[in-house]
Amino acid sequence: MQAAELAEVKAAFPEEAEHIYSQTLQAVLKQLDSAYQGFFRRVKNGEDPGFPRFKNAERFRSILFPQCNLKSGGVKRLDNDKIRIYGIPGEVKTVWHRELQGDCKTVRIVKQGEKCFLIASCDNVPVKLLPKTGKTTAIDLGLNSFITDNQGEKFYAPKPYKTAKEKLAYLNRKLANKKRGSNNRKRVKNQLVKAYEKITNIREDFQHKLANKLLTENDTIVIENLNVKKMMESESFAVSKANIMDASWSSFAAKLAYKAERAGKLLIEVNPANTSKTCSGCGKIKEMTLADRVYHCEACGLELDRDRNAALNILRLGMSLAASKDASEASAFRPR
Repeated sequence: MQAAELAEVKAAFPEEAEHIYSQTLQAVLKQLDSAYQGFFRRVKNGEDPGFPRFKNAERFRSILFPQCNLKSGGVKRLDNDKIRIYGIPGEVKTVWHRELQGDCKTVRIVKQGEKCFLIASCDNVPVKLLPKTGKTTAIDLGLNSFITDNQGEKFYAPKPYKTAKEKLAYLNRKLANKKRGSNNRKRVKNQLVKAYEKITNIREDFQHKLANKLLTENDTIVIENLNVKKMMESESFAVSKANIMDASWSSFAAKLAYKAERAGKLLIEVNPANTSKTCSGCGKIKEMTLADRVYHCEACGLELDRDRNAALNILRLGMSLAASKDASEASAFRPR
């Protein structure tokens, strides 16, 4: 109904609507509808509803061209590699990170700080299969070491937020003292955006490289399906919420999922319940605290690193899932 009213709205505000692509306006309405549908769904399910938040000009950082193939549809790529965007006079200089593959379906322009990015979503992207190795690995996600595999090898994350949090606190205090709308406030705000951008880039670079390494060396990867949201909401969970956010396990698992699909490798996710408390030798369960870093089984005498013991249990669950499609304790693929 609102989409049908757009013509009337554009006629009432001709100067404002003149430079906005019509399908971009429709995409905003769909985004708003999606936010409200999610709100009502959460209310119905008894969850924390989270009412849709109004986005002013500073918070609205992206525009979508839903039917754009970079030849038509609001954004056009020119022969000189510049682009022409509907509503913006002239040509926009563009640095192409890589050549697009497949058929471009949608284009989104995103503003981050003083930079703008073009994000293209494509169909029929060719699959890049990695050579088969015949190897399988299972990994336990953690905070002391980012991951530990079933062979006991550990990989440590850079923890960029922990390193930068003092600078972030300083910039936030500085921002709070600036007058709204002033150039000084804009300057400090850009400094804050750059600081957060650096944190994200460090984390993303580490996770991409680690995911590529695991998929290059293995055909099958078994990983625990952690409920990070529940950890963040739990008041009794002993781990710092900031450390969980800095680790960003869900982001890493998502990278593994799409990279595995593209590379022709298998990713299996299993229920993490009691993987740290169960003896990988005899299956006996014992209570442990987060301070206990070595697993010692009184029943069979097994003694090894706590995270490696968990990785061995994750491997066992993953292999049981691979052998039986009816395995109830594990779920095969990450929901998309």
